[in-house]
Amino acid sequence: MGARFLYGDSEPFPDGFDFLSALRTFVRASSRVLALAYEADELERSLGERAQEHLHALESLQAFFNGLGDVIAERAARSGAPQIVGPYASQLLDQIDALSAKARAARAKDLDADQVEVAARIRARRSELRAALAEYLLSDPLPVDSWALSLGLGGTAPQGQVVRSHPGDLTTSFSLDVSRDASWGRPRRIGDFAPGLALQVGFKKAFLRSSLHPDVVVLDEMMIAALELGPDSMEIHLRRKLDAPRDSFVITLDPEGDELVAKITRFDERTGGGSDAPYASQGEEIARIAELAESLRAECAPLVARKQRLLSAQLDGHDVFERNLVHVLLLRISDRLASVAAEVARHSPNPHELSLKLEREDGRREELYLRKSDLVQMVGDLPPEAIQLYQRLSFLPLPQTRAQSVAPPMSHVDIDVMVEPPRPSSAPPPIKPSSPPPPPKRKW
Repeated sequence: MGARFLYGDSEPFPDGFDFLSALRTFVRASSRVLALAYEADELERSLGERAQEHLHALESLQAFFNGLGDVIAERAARSGAPQIVGPYASQLLDQIDALSAKARAARAKDLDADQVEVAARIRARRSELRAALAEYLLSDPLPVDSWALSLGLGGTAPQGQVVRSHPGDLTTSFSLDVSRDASWGRPRRIGDFAPGLALQVGFKKAFLRSSLHPDVVVLDEMMIAALELGPDSMEIHLRRKLDAPRDSFVITLDPEGDELVAKITRFDERTGGGSDAPYASQGEEIARIAELAESLRAECAPLVARKQRLLSAQLDGHDVFERNLVHVLLLRISDRLASVAAEVARHSPNPHELSLKLEREDGRREELYLRKSDLVQMVGDLPPEAIQLYQRLSFLPLPQTRAQSVAPPMSHVDIDVMVEPPRPSSAPPPIKPSSPPPPPKRKW
């Protein structure tokens, strides 16, 4: 029996992990992500406001120059000598038009410069936001419902990708560091997983006869060039040599209803052309292919931990970053943590801390605690609308109600209350009604 976690009051804690570390990691990461998100949103709003300011400036300039033109034209018409004044008025109007165009171009240039500058800052904040969220997701903070993996082993360097499904309709995908894995950083044969595996891959004509006979191939020495594994599916590409230009066989395994369907496609290694149709395996051979898939899945499970870089995060099938769903994602994670946080807070002896205990095999217990003030400090710089994300995590101070903020009524009528006499220029403040017993009358 290994070490187990207890609540702070020593009652058994049903979840076998350090919840306090998980909560601290979430609050630290999410506060950073939210700060960047709100800063980027504020920059976008300011960009719109600047555009409106530039538009207003252009309208003001246009009205100003139009007014000048109207004044000059009017003065020329009323001069009494339009033949003499007219040419000069035309020159002035031309200069006003040129100056107006120059002013508008300058304002447009300023707007373009502002847009370029602010857009660059927005991209920088969004990039930092993505990196901060990726760092958090790389730390495995969420339970995994299922995973699917793909490997490419036939190139100059092995490559891999894993897609993981989490509670709350969240799906994440990561690139994998395959080259440094002890098992998959080297060429792998089918014989490593299913020794002596022989499968029928179709039919072939007998020598000098027209009859067809089963074409059975022993796959021990076949090299795995590519592999895709799902929770209940598999696709594996095999080559006689890993550096061969083309696949020799592709084996697929997929569920159809309550049954598994296995198919084998044979390729001409010289031309790359496939057989007329994939051969559908039957009976025991399906079971052997299923056993191969289970063996590969068990061998690949440790590789899933070699996540290298976040490729995508999707919520309800939508990209979290492209659809600006970061706040929704954090809210769902917060909701998942809320019930546990409430129980930890209820069992914590110190109201200013969240606490657990770690009970070891040798009978020793270690206290694990997290100061609520440390968490409050992490979110202290966020705007009020962002702090609402943490209301259910049991570390924010309770909002002071009106009843708490008003002093309770005095119950003894003989207590003297010392007050300053009222000023002649102001009326005494109104006395708010209160529930019985009534407050004592002031002694003036």
